[in-house]
Amino acid sequence: MEFISERTACTMISETVVKAGVSLFNAVKYIYMIADKDFYNINIKDIFKIALNNISDTTCLYNTGIKLDKERCAEMNTPEYERVLSLMVYSFAVRLPVLKNVKTSGGYLNDKQIKTIYDMVISKGAGNYDNVIADDFEEIRRMVKSGKPVPAYDAEWYKGYIYTYVPTLAAITNKNVFLLGSADILFTLFYSCLEEELVRLLNSLAAQA
Repeated sequence: MEFISERTACTMISETVVKAGVSLFNAVKYIYMIADKDFYNINIKDIFKIALNNISDTTCLYNTGIKLDKERCAEMNTPEYERVLSLMVYSFAVRLPVLKNVKTSGGYLNDKQIKTIYDMVISKGAGNYDNVIADDFEEIRRMVKSGKPVPAYDAEWYKGYIYTYVPTLAAITNKNVFLLGSADILFTLFYSCLEEELVRLLNSLAAQA
């Protein structure tokens, strides 16, 4: 794909992926927190709507007027849970090869450009701790190249990580059940919105070339 500055374009795309990971990480914390005392005061649809309409805005949920409370999110304030952020970003990064199917006025992204974007995301701290995420960049690249459908994005890796490494969030409580049930919906919708955001960004960058 032709850009005015390929390096700048790749950087912008990689930053969008990273910011999306941060936004998802924050959204999950907000959902967990409101399940504590605000379950009947705050409509979870509002959290979803704000998060999904601003996936690359890492502070968008601050506009709800709700501040993250460390005490109410105590189970998430551990080194083990903090790894989730890196995993979220990684889970998005490995799917970057699907952008090869996006046609813009500047053509298509080539394998080298996609790999550059992927490497940029990884360099910002994304990682697959203990191979929790089954998806693989090269495998998805081969699937896209051969025209095979890429498996849908879901929260299974997240729940698997929680069950193994953050048992306090796996215990059967109202908050935890609410969190994991919400994750099933949020993760799928969030990734769909990320794909749309990346397509818009690619079209915008191509139009400037």
